[in-house]
Amino acid sequence: MKLRLALLAGFAATVFAGSSFAVSLSDVIQKGEAANKVMEKNQINFATARALGDHCLNEAASKGFGVSVVILDQFGTVTYYVRGDGQNKTNTESALWKARTVLNTRAPSKAQMNAVRTGAVNESRVIWQGNFANAGGLPIVVDGQFLGAIGVGGMPASPPTWSDEICGYNALTAVLGPQPKLLPDLPNPFAISNPGGGAGQRPAGAANR
Repeated sequence: MKLRLALLAGFAATVFAGSSFAVSLSDVIQKGEAANKVMEKNQINFATARALGDHCLNEAASKGFGVSVVILDQFGTVTYYVRGDGQNKTNTESALWKARTVLNTRAPSKAQMNAVRTGAVNESRVIWQGNFANAGGLPIVVDGQFLGAIGVGGMPASPPTWSDEICGYNALTAVLGPQPKLLPDLPNPFAISNPGGGAGQRPAGAANR
């Protein structure tokens, strides 16, 4: 308990200070009896998982959005799962699909979306492989060790200013330190323009949720 509270306090202090930092692996993994019990020396601890999920949840709320966030460990076990008000089952499940895609590929889920958009692969094949071609899932890596994934779903996207992925990216940066640059936001060739002048519509399979 003391370790968890100390971690959360340290994360908060660093975030509010706005300084550049990077945690070490020993800061974010389970230790002692907890690690012995699960027989795993590189499993993300609850304090870190909660700090990531809550950061994204709170940032989305500050912008007037509800959001769903899931943190999976490197074996696909749910470590922390949180949803804001107004989030339905599709929203919560999409966060999980994105995180699982990261586990399968060890890459942002946007990589699958961009592969579909460039024609490198079709979406049916992505689904057949158990992945989700949508942005919002990012790897959790500290000191070169893959610790799992954060998956974010449920918000309308307006890249490059805001999206599920940006929410997750900001959480990773605030809690763990500087992160690799996000993949580019490619245009969607499957978008269908609305002749009535309204916002463009996209096929259900490509919905950004």
